[in-house]
Amino acid sequence: MPGDIAAQLSVEERQYLRVIMRCIQRITRALHSEQPDMVRAFDVLLEMQKMFHKHPPELLREDLPCLADFDFIYRGMKDVSDKLIELQPEKVESFLSYSTGAESELPNAFIKYLVQMLSQQQ
Repeated sequence: MPGDIAAQLSVEERQYLRVIMRCIQRITRALHSEQPDMVRAFDVLLEMQKMFHKHPPELLREDLPCLADFDFIYRGMKDVSDKLIELQPEKVESFLSYSTGAESELPNAFIKYLVQMLSQQQ
């Protein structure tokens, strides 16, 4: 991911974001398929957590040149998270247990969202 979300993205960075977007779309399709257990939920959640650590959505501003790209990525991650909570809540709980136990800092927006959605699911 680009180191600075305020900078104009290079051609390579835009291509990389497109690859990420395609991966998110494929994960979403796999979750909607008849075999959602084929998706390694813990690994997917861990990668999404890394994205939130590096580029928290609260830092996105209207004037950023790459706002639409990041908005699409975060919406895709929301869809994946929601589907994982619906289909594999025990794996999401396991991830939350790991991530909140391993971090000394306060939970970020992603962890808070998972906790909230999981509590609504139950």
